[in-house]
Amino acid sequence: MASPALGRRRLLSAGLWTALAGVTATACGGGSDAGPSGPDGPLTLWSALRGTDTLVAAWNELHPEEPVDFSPMTSGLAGGNAKLSNAARAGNAPDIVTLVDADLPSFAIDGVCADLTGLVTPRLRERLGPQAWTNGVLDGRTYGIPVDLGPMLFAYREDILTRHRIEPPTTWEEFGEAARRLKRDAGVDLATFHPNAYNVLAGHTMQSGGQWFAIEDDAWVLDFLGGPSRRVAEFWQGLVDEKVLMFAPGSSQQWLSALARGAVASHLVGPWGLAALVRSVPGTSGRWRVAPLPRWEGGEDIVGTDGVSVHAITADSDKKERAMRFLEWMTTAPEAITARLSGGRSSILPADAGLVANASREFDTVFYGGQDVYRLVEQQARLLRTGWTWGPRMQATATSLHQGLARLEYGTTITEALRTAQSETLPDLRSLGLSVRQA
Repeated sequence: MASPALGRRRLLSAGLWTALAGVTATACGGGSDAGPSGPDGPLTLWSALRGTDTLVAAWNELHPEEPVDFSPMTSGLAGGNAKLSNAARAGNAPDIVTLVDADLPSFAIDGVCADLTGLVTPRLRERLGPQAWTNGVLDGRTYGIPVDLGPMLFAYREDILTRHRIEPPTTWEEFGEAARRLKRDAGVDLATFHPNAYNVLAGHTMQSGGQWFAIEDDAWVLDFLGGPSRRVAEFWQGLVDEKVLMFAPGSSQQWLSALARGAVASHLVGPWGLAALVRSVPGTSGRWRVAPLPRWEGGEDIVGTDGVSVHAITADSDKKERAMRFLEWMTTAPEAITARLSGGRSSILPADAGLVANASREFDTVFYGGQDVYRLVEQQARLLRTGWTWGPRMQATATSLHQGLARLEYGTTITEALRTAQSETLPDLRSLGLSVRQA
């Protein structure tokens, strides 16, 4: 049986949560929008992860006695979080839901997610490993089952960089120099600043050694403007001010069109985004390669993440043991990762290192010139920074930050956007009864 759920009061007072980064996933597949079906009915699963439909189909074929009913949902900030909150309040939450790890603390506080500590088998705990488990552990208790690892990468147009004799940058200083040179010589933007991607800015901050949220003496400490965060903000602000980057929302038609035309020569993204790039700009197939994310000169050889996912079992589910059996299969079975990646819609790096070879075999590398992408991704995952803590109301924090970053074109700075997000987060957390202060 599962351990008793960690109550709201204890969560609020304990506060020692160690989750890492967030991913913006994309809805896929089909199925009904089903909530709980009763103890003898099928498991219900809501997910925005691509490939979930084929994965569930594989499970249902292998385990017809324990069927799963899959319903696609939008990503958290695009409405998925609100949908889950409303369903939980109405008593219609699914048995299992996919969450961005940044949103897990909020749903744990609200009592939506069950404490899974007593349901996690020793085998599952060992297979996923300590690095992955940090994404689903809150205050020493397990609330989410990790799906993937997400080291940020530098995907780039090899043909464009080669034509202008530019090597893939290994440091951020080289990145800035390459951006200026490419813009000057070819009128091409090396990369894009996305004002709606708080997770990317957070990933850069992770790599730089910053910490937006921390726990000290039972109080939340907010430090959006510490030295490492300022370093990141000032670096990207400089490139924005010099107009050597494209400025456009991620996933916008404006940005995708620029990628397709070769007006933008790279994309900074985690493994999950590599398959998305294949779908988004198929006409550029064979011209892309993937390199490690540039590093800060004199800094540690570490990378941040721009998105991982976890699966949570809802507190109201009356099929928790069945749900955990399904989740263990989903995260450790070769046939599961094969089914997820079989349609070419997913490129996640499995949290179970034993499945990386299976994922690599399924991923078509033609788009990336035959490069062994998964080998590189696996190497970079070993350099992921640990110890990042997400705040307990990241959707509100992210919304504030996005609003500030959207005003960069009108004179606002990244530093000002961070300052405003911090100042607006303070009262939001205090309204939860938390002890909060600024660093």
